[in-house]
Amino acid sequence: MSGPTPYLSVRNAKAALDFYPAAFGAEVLERYVDTDGRIGHSELKFPGGGSLMLADEYPEIGFRSPESLGGAPLQLALGVSNVDAAFKRACDAGAKVVKPPTDEEHGGRRCKIVDPFGFTWSLSVG
Repeated sequence: MSGPTPYLSVRNAKAALDFYPAAFGAEVLERYVDTDGRIGHSELKFPGGGSLMLADEYPEIGFRSPESLGGAPLQLALGVSNVDAAFKRACDAGAKVVKPPTDEEHGGRRCKIVDPFGFTWSLSVG
């Protein structure tokens, strides 16, 4: 058994399946294209063992993206080996800066970005 896996609804899942590998080194394990051209399901694996699933919006079944809802009610945390390098890679791929890499009071280093699909990511050494 494994723990919960986030399942993201995005606008333009094809672009997301390009962004996450470019920004975070994720590997696309599975991609299912629906008869109408939307990505109906995909799975990605991240370095270090994390994973997520994503698909295009399906408003007809209530599966909406942060862009449709005015934001996402969650934040994704990703452990990386080098916060500054991961931050640069994500920004070069199209992420927007929320908080640049900063040394935290507890001794860690962290940054926050928003991906092009409306999800906030917290990157820290992990």
